[in-house]
Amino acid sequence: MSGGKIVTNGGWCPRWRDPRALAAMAFAAFGLVYMIVNATSLIDQRQALGQPIEPWRAWLLEATSFGSWIVLLPVILWGASRIARLGKPAPIVIGHAVMCVLVSLAHSAVMFVARAVSFDLAGVRYGLSSPPFDMLVFELRKDVITYVSVVLVFHIVQRLVATSEAGTGETGQSSGLIEVRDGTKTIWLKPDEIDLIVAAGNYVELHGVFGTKLVRRTMAEIEELTAPLGFVRVHRSRLVRKASISSIETRQSGDFEIFLRSGNSVGGSRRFRANLQ
Repeated sequence: MSGGKIVTNGGWCPRWRDPRALAAMAFAAFGLVYMIVNATSLIDQRQALGQPIEPWRAWLLEATSFGSWIVLLPVILWGASRIARLGKPAPIVIGHAVMCVLVSLAHSAVMFVARAVSFDLAGVRYGLSSPPFDMLVFELRKDVITYVSVVLVFHIVQRLVATSEAGTGETGQSSGLIEVRDGTKTIWLKPDEIDLIVAAGNYVELHGVFGTKLVRRTMAEIEELTAPLGFVRVHRSRLVRKASISSIETRQSGDFEIFLRSGNSVGGSRRFRANLQ
């Protein structure tokens, strides 16, 4: 059975090249600093107003908010990568709007439960300082900024990783090459040698002048990595390199047939027609 992976400079572990992992680490680092600044500022402000707050309360309030974001971070990054595949601006905006509201509701819920349990353990009763609806609206206004920041960082990191991996070189340690293993044999393929990528369960088939090679990658992973290299989704289970296309024939149903310069053809779904524009 063949397998493969995307190879990048320096021999990094794949996890540290994953835009979601890098975005999560960046958010965690920034969020920790933000939590410290907010907690110390709250203590100082309340002191200046003559309404001092016990330091442990301030730290607990900020820590539960930050901790709730950490819990929800994998969901946000997963949603961001899925929404990005919608292709058109309107669905993407709507998708993020819905996701942001759901994340804000989840953040408020997780935060409230964490605070209630923590204060209870400290022997203090925790309650809302305003009606639930007012609290949710208040939190939503703040959560929008955090949500947008996380998504922007994710896409910036994704672009930086993709740009790094787009470079080519002469050896297998060069970035942008796809490593394919077949038993004891290993070969490296340049992106411009690949015409078509087809899903095959937890593997993907790479089609090109070399024939067909099987790589152990999910379709979602390979799409995320090859999109900056000129590959577009034309079907739920197919990616095509745009530079490999010689012509497109649209059927009456809206689906289409893609003719590659290699002489092969592949069917496309009308759902993804806009990706070829």
